[in-house]
Amino acid sequence: MKTNPVSRKEKIESLVLEVLSFYEPMSFELILLDIPDERIADIPGFCRGDLEEALILLQKKKKVKLSTENQNREKFWIKVFPKKGLLSRLRSFLHI
Repeated sequence: MKTNPVSRKEKIESLVLEVLSFYEPMSFELILLDIPDERIADIPGFCRGDLEEALILLQKKKKVKLSTENQNREKFWIKVFPKKGLLSRLRSFLHI
């Protein structure tokens, strides 16, 4: 059986999620600086457009949130805490 290799977009998305913080919004430049060089080397042809596309897709999936916080209207992204499902909320409420 062949396993499906992780797609290039999925690699970039997971890399962005690893770098982003739940607590501190990060600018595009800071995200790019925090990505380890060896991880970027694993993705052939990685460019700024790939990172921008990944951030937009993660926003649509509601895994990151975009905000503008300063006078220059610079964009900042922050990772969103995953919401608990109904079943897990019921379990915690019922102490199961």
